[in-house]
Amino acid sequence: MAENTDPPTAPGLARPHRGGRALDRDSPRAEFEAALGNLGYDGLTAIDLENAWDAFREVAAAKAEITVRDLQALLGDRLRAEAEQYQLLRMSTITRTGERAWSRVELLERGVEMPLEAEGTGDGPIDAALNAVVDALGVTADLVAFRVEALSTGADALAEAHVTVAIGGRHYAAEGVAPSLTEAGVRAFLHALSQARRQDRREAGPAAI
Repeated sequence: MAENTDPPTAPGLARPHRGGRALDRDSPRAEFEAALGNLGYDGLTAIDLENAWDAFREVAAAKAEITVRDLQALLGDRLRAEAEQYQLLRMSTITRTGERAWSRVELLERGVEMPLEAEGTGDGPIDAALNAVVDALGVTADLVAFRVEALSTGADALAEAHVTVAIGGRHYAAEGVAPSLTEAGVRAFLHALSQARRQDRREAGPAAI
């Protein structure tokens, strides 16, 4: 009898190029969790798992298929954010031809019970959003470098932003992943601010940690 050489069709692999069906907005939670296990994320806490599921649904609403690279980058970004000083809860942006861009952010700072909110304007949506972030947190930071790349092909590809931020005479490099370029830039900016905060605490000694 001839050997069956057809590729497997097991769900939850997020590997269409290897025969597995890609995850999408219709994928049930069990299939998503199976994909996490295949990628080595089978030891997540209940809270981390819930946050990962929320992030996946957010991206799946804007992207037809979620690839392995998408899933790995998304989870790495969101789970890292959970352990950092600053997190993005919500963000709104408005741009109109001939007018300055506007943005409103809602942030969560570790150790602060109430979310921090602020609005900002700028030459574009990223500039406006970052101005809102520094206003909400009351920090002084300058964006030194910014670049973005798509994690896959297609108009709905996730954006991965890479930033270098100057804070207190030092430079901090970080990256962020999101469906939109602006959100990816804000997440990267917050990762850099969190790095700076950790550095400040290390230099202040154990009492400040």
